[in-house]
Amino acid sequence: MTTCELLGRRIPCAGGGYFRLYPYPLFKWLMQRASKQLDQPAVFYLHPWELDPEQPRIEGASLKSRFRHYINLHQTEPRLKRLLQDFNWGRMIDLNIVQKACNTQ
Repeated sequence: MTTCELLGRRIPCAGGGYFRLYPYPLFKWLMQRASKQLDQPAVFYLHPWELDPEQPRIEGASLKSRFRHYINLHQTEPRLKRLLQDFNWGRMIDLNIVQKACNTQ
């Protein structure tokens, strides 16, 4: 998972719930910072269900689970569109680090 060092702590910024929870400008800044710190592209992920704000709600789920699962679902698609415009994207196999890792196994 992509993380960014900030004030001596590792902050997750790879996507998923963090993408929905953090304000978009903060998420974008963390991704840019992580890429510079790691001297390689950051990895972003998203679960398909995170694009469906109308998904059925799970009855009996704890408050913590409901918060983590449903927070800002309605913002995921617009944020993803913005993210796709704000960064350059490519395939992991095209990165030298992935090719080196595959060649060592």
